[in-house]
Amino acid sequence: MADIWPPPFLIRAARGLVGIDQATLADHAKVSRKAIVSLENDTSSVMDYRRVAVLEAAAAVLEKKYGVEFTRAAGGKGEGVRLARPRRG
Repeated sequence: MADIWPPPFLIRAARGLVGIDQATLADHAKVSRKAIVSLENDTSSVMDYRRVAVLEAAAAVLEKKYGVEFTRAAGGKGEGVRLARPRRG
């Protein structure tokens, strides 16, 4: 999945990190919940342009609205998700 960034499993992980469900992410990304479900379950190495559009919309919402940062594998560590800013409280 080198060509697909972030990979779908990181969308699911990011959603869990910020504590939102698929319907909420779909609403903010202006796509259907079914599109998010399909995206998160996608393990293919190639996506058609529609799936890529859903991926990009979901990632943008998670980054801009929820402060998620997707990190690429580097230095012997795998890819992941984290909050760009610490939570208050």
